[in-house]
Amino acid sequence: MILDVHHVGIAVRSMETALALFRDALRLPVVKRELVPTRGVRAAMIAAGHSYLELLEPFDDRSPFARHIADQGEGLHHVALWSDDVDADVSRLRDNAVPLEDERPRPGFTGRLSYLAPTAFDGAILEVVQPERGLEGQDPPPGHITRIDHVVLRVPSVPRVSQAADGWFGVATKRTFERGGMQFAFMRPGDVVIEVIGPIEGGEPGSGRIAGLAFEVGGIDELAVSLKEQGYPVGEPHPALQGGRIVSVHHTGACGVPLALIDFTDNVR
Repeated sequence: MILDVHHVGIAVRSMETALALFRDALRLPVVKRELVPTRGVRAAMIAAGHSYLELLEPFDDRSPFARHIADQGEGLHHVALWSDDVDADVSRLRDNAVPLEDERPRPGFTGRLSYLAPTAFDGAILEVVQPERGLEGQDPPPGHITRIDHVVLRVPSVPRVSQAADGWFGVATKRTFERGGMQFAFMRPGDVVIEVIGPIEGGEPGSGRIAGLAFEVGGIDELAVSLKEQGYPVGEPHPALQGGRIVSVHHTGACGVPLALIDFTDNVR
């Protein structure tokens, strides 16, 4: 059973630059750091409420994360789905002939895990993980951020991804709509929303990617001012389509991550 989004993986050129943003400026706690020679990376886990960010800095050109940065630039790499039985989930994926990078779950930095092949979701990279003890959710962090609100998958075919998420993982689509030639679908395996967007027609096969990350925050105005004072490229808070108020941090100042901060303080969700 898929319980939630466990973490969002971010491939970064500089761990210290990434920590300066997520740990220092956004006050998210680092709960684990480790060198992972088998993957050619320095890795850190950042708690963001019940879920996490996984920061991955390659030190070996043969690392898959180094190749990702060379091909697409630094930024969002994968979404890890939280499994309570990774062996059963991966077995079901094999039975359904889902393309897998890891045919059997293996030990990893975050727990026992298996990556799906990029072709499974038209280029967007997903992972299934049964987290190790100590990476099973945290209290809300001490600063303005309370949790990961949603992560965005941009894909060539929204219906195909919705069907795959439901059929392979039991994660059903809760809501859909169309606007300006684009389709939108929303699914919520747990606390974190997965927002899937793509063209109504004419999407390029294999062009899917993890395309955005949003935190729920309190005190959005104070946080935006603080980030600006620290030199981060931050816009002005404004009303969000889903309610509340939202502000964006440009990806050039966020390790390649299109980052949004949304405050629902005055809304009943």
